Amino acid sequence: MKFAVIGNPIDHSLSPAMHNANFKALDYHATYEAINISEKDFHLIKEITSEKDLSGFNVTIPHKERIIPFLDEIDEQSETVGAVNTVKIRNGKWIGYNTDGIGYVKGLQQVYPDLNNAYILILGAGGASKGIANELTKYVKPKLTIANRSMNRFEQWNLNVNKVHLSEAEVALSEFDIIINTTPAGMNTNQEIPISLKNLEPDTLISDIVYVPFKTPILQQAEAQGNPVYNGLDMFIYQGAESFKIWTATEPNIQIMKQTVLEYL
Repeated sequence: MKFAVIGNPIDHSLSPAMHNANFKALDYHATYEAINISEKDFHLIKEITSEKDLSGFNVTIPHKERIIPFLDEIDEQSETVGAVNTVKIRNGKWIGYNTDGIGYVKGLQQVYPDLNNAYILILGAGGASKGIANELTKYVKPKLTIANRSMNRFEQWNLNVNKVHLSEAEVALSEFDIIINTTPAGMNTNQEIPISLKNLEPDTLISDIVYVPFKTPILQQAEAQGNPVYNGLDMFIYQGAESFKIWTATEPNIQIMKQTVLEYL
């Protein structure tokens, strides 16, 4: 069996190393590669994957929404989020899934067992935020609060959540047990912190969905204030693990997957 991750750029992806290590650990006869497809060539996606004889593939930036018209079916999570990160090919039929939210929540449950009763604030209202919020609503009793700089981003949201401006959230930080940053602040060379942490309670968990850098500026500041922090590494591992299960109906070796990724960081 052959699998891949499709994106542009894709050279930096740790998915091939992670999945191939998992295949080897399970003695599963499969391969996983990275395929760079530009926006202008994306209309050739069916031909490219057919030539590669893929049984399934992951989709990453910037193609998570672009892939949808090529699919025969999508699951409930993908429909809610409006994005797909996993495609299963079965008898020529393409089925789309979104495992990002599931991946994040599975990891969060390991570090915050009392998730059911947590008051949670999510910073940002993009696709990642919506995917995580949609999955969290299945577990968390208190209504989630989503904060964004631009309120018109919420026009595409149909989830039952509190929608507030970042400035409103900033003054009410003490009300939350978990704060999750899904904004681009902190990625790559972006050193911005999306909100001031001045009103933070000392035991509030601060999380970021980014794992490169390992600690983004918001995590560094929170940690300096004495707060527990949690990055996006587990989200990456678990979304990949969920993809593997969708493709193969087999339990992955999570420990090997995580160990492999850590070796590259």
